[in-house]
Amino acid sequence: MGYALNHTNRKLTLEPKITVNAKIVVVGASTVGISFLETLVFCSHLKFDNLTLISTHGLPGKKLLGTEQRKFLASDHCFNDKDHALMSLCSWVNVVIGKMTAIDRAAKRVIVSGEDVVLYDHLVLCTGRQYQVPCPTGADISQHPTNREVANSGLRRYTGPVPCNHFTLNNEEDCLKALTWIRNNSITAEDGRASVLFCC
Repeated sequence: MGYALNHTNRKLTLEPKITVNAKIVVVGASTVGISFLETLVFCSHLKFDNLTLISTHGLPGKKLLGTEQRKFLASDHCFNDKDHALMSLCSWVNVVIGKMTAIDRAAKRVIVSGEDVVLYDHLVLCTGRQYQVPCPTGADISQHPTNREVANSGLRRYTGPVPCNHFTLNNEEDCLKALTWIRNNSITAEDGRASVLFCC
């Protein structure tokens, strides 16, 4: 297990920090969101007392997957598990686990998971990359249409039932769910090796 070593000198110890009590709410534990919180937490002359992160699965870096399984995820390699552990943002940031469903700008509040209310003075949206289920075009493939002849479905959103073997891998929890499904639904060959059926 890694440990963090934080060094401070006499000058910074004796110098009073300016306390900032403004309610700063960050939505999304993306790389930008984590970097923003890190910058505020480790600011040498300011102390932010009211930082809140709203995220579907809380703070990243829980080590749910091994190195091989994590290759499922697209990564920009800005933070790894050790970085998250050394930052220890859970010591400085209030974490609300849920999905932001509405923003009330007049009342300066966000609605989380349709029921909980989080007040803010400053709201920072850092939702990051979010893959979606592709929307079928409805094209008749027996007619062999070209891309120009197919209606653009970029603005449409798929709201129908999602097949049980279709996964959108946005985070470690999604990867763990996909891996569990693959292990439970794989066909074992005669030689004992498992072959995967299908996974998007």
